[in-house]
Amino acid sequence: MPSFVDFIKLCNAHPWAYIALFINLCVVFINGYTDGPATIATAVHTRAIRPRTAFILSAVFNLLGAVAIGAFSIYLSKVFGGDIVNTISSLVDFGSASIDRILCIIACGLIAIILVSQICTFLGLPSSQSNCLIGGLTGGGLSLMVLGYGGSIGLIPWIKVLAGFVGSLIVGFLLGFGITKLIEVICRNMNKGKTNRFFNNGQIISSCLMNFVHGIQDGGKFIGITVLIFAILYQDKPLGEAVNIINGTWWIYLPVSIVLFVGCLLGNKKILNSLGRGMANINNYQAFATDIAASIGLLVATLFGLPLSTGTIKNTAIMGTAATRSVRRVKWKKAGQIVLWNALAFPLSALAAFIFAMIFVWTVK
Repeated sequence: MPSFVDFIKLCNAHPWAYIALFINLCVVFINGYTDGPATIATAVHTRAIRPRTAFILSAVFNLLGAVAIGAFSIYLSKVFGGDIVNTISSLVDFGSASIDRILCIIACGLIAIILVSQICTFLGLPSSQSNCLIGGLTGGGLSLMVLGYGGSIGLIPWIKVLAGFVGSLIVGFLLGFGITKLIEVICRNMNKGKTNRFFNNGQIISSCLMNFVHGIQDGGKFIGITVLIFAILYQDKPLGEAVNIINGTWWIYLPVSIVLFVGCLLGNKKILNSLGRGMANINNYQAFATDIAASIGLLVATLFGLPLSTGTIKNTAIMGTAATRSVRRVKWKKAGQIVLWNALAFPLSALAAFIFAMIFVWTVK
């Protein structure tokens, strides 16, 4: 297992590593700041949890999720054949470019994430750092190809990305719809007051589960960036072999986990209102079903190494849940805007990363 001292020595030899790592942590903070509200929106909207309490629970369980994926990602890969950390770190082959140029490219891709996500935040939309991350790395990789350094875009990781995005649109809606209908059938002849109290309390559990799984999924993505940066610094080993050696090193995932905790704790209230009241009017058992549906989708995707946007699957689960009563309960215009921006995150971040890389790559000697 690589030591922290070895890591510092390698970073000292290539200072761009420090820049890329710092920007990565900035993106992790933004992820928590924007995705944290998305994970608690339904529980807050139904008044099952007070906003301040919800933000604290979000921070704690995201921290636990990120620590869990950092510690056990290598075992998930062996059992299920999927690993979010490995998927992200193998997305781009950087060809013959020097270590400093590659690190510069990664930094440009991460800056693109910040730019696109801040545009979404300004508009009050939940930005998808997951989609921006993938687009940013891809745009940076394409710039190296244009500049003549060779390299390629990982076909299998991109298939996983597309499968995750399209699947989240469909699976989120179907799970939300199906779980809500199942609850309605089971509770059809039960006392309404008792079921209301049950689901009101149940939302605390479902919200904690939602945040834990979000920490696993999104924490794993940005731990993957840290692993990728460290692997690039290993000049004497192929990138894939270095990733396998470094993956699971305990001190690598702690900074991402802690920063994600802080980001969720200080979550954006404008996004909370946009999701909680802007998409659909749902009651407490529907909110419970939404969180369970999104959690199941995220967990299954993580087990098989599919990068997934939390915002996308949570939004579509809300749509499916609300549609059980009437399609008119879903505010389709708002839902369409959110899904559209999540989809546009790929090309916008790729274009931004490509432009930044073309401008700044010449500054690396």
